[in-house]
Amino acid sequence: MIPKNGKVSIEIDPKHEALVRRALAMAEEMEQLALTAADGTVLQACEEAILEKGRRLQSQMLSEAVARRIEAAEKKGRRSAPASVDANEKTKAPSSGG
Repeated sequence: MIPKNGKVSIEIDPKHEALVRRALAMAEEMEQLALTAADGTVLQACEEAILEKGRRLQSQMLSEAVARRIEAAEKKGRRSAPASVDANEKTKAPSSGG
């Protein structure tokens, strides 16, 4: 059970730390907005904010995921591709003797 006024520690992969911090900051902003919005406007204010911030968060997540994929591909090196050989051509190296 999660304490109401305490703190909870979680373990996450370091590469996700920034994402988790952004998500927590967004949740805190929504709580503050809900507490300060004028009567009758809470839902609309929170919905508008979460849609905008959510889009930015999703965009950042997508960018980071693609960047990790590119980084992983670069570490692997170029993929080898089949090489075509002309059946009429010799494929051995030319001899140095002539």
